Amino acid sequence: MNQPTRLTRALAGIALAAVALASTACGPEEQALWDAHMANSSRVAQLVSTRSPGGPSDAMLANLRNCESHGNYTVVSRTGTYRGAYQFSRSTWDRVAARVLPEYKGVDPIVAPTYVQDAMARALWSQTGWSSWPVCGRRV
Repeated sequence: MNQPTRLTRALAGIALAAVALASTACGPEEQALWDAHMANSSRVAQLVSTRSPGGPSDAMLANLRNCESHGNYTVVSRTGTYRGAYQFSRSTWDRVAARVLPEYKGVDPIVAPTYVQDAMARALWSQTGWSSWPVCGRRV
C-alpha cells in the first residue's frame, strides 16, 4: 500500500531535479551524470521504491541520516574523508555503486541526488548491516 507513495515521491524528486537542472548551467561532468540518470530513471525509481530484505525501514534510514549528518546531503567531514548524508568514504561509495548504480561510481556522494544517496545507504545496510556506521548504526 505504501509503495505507490514512495514511487510517487521518487518520481516527483526526478521531476524537481529536471526543473532545477534545466534552469541552471552545468558543466560536462554534471551533464554526463544527468544524461546517465535520465537513461536509467525508471530503474532508479524502481530501486528507490523497493525494500531489500534486511534493509532499514524509512524511519531507521531517517535516524541514521540525522545521526550521521543532521540530514544534510551535502555535508563533508572535517577531514574530507566522509561525504553526504550517510558519510560515505569515496571507496565505499564506489564499491556500492559498482554493484547497485554503476553510473554513480566515481561520483562524489555530495552531488548525487538525495534519493540516490538513500538507495546507496539501503544497499550498503542490506549488505553489511549497521556495522558500516559504527556509532550511528547502533543508535538506529
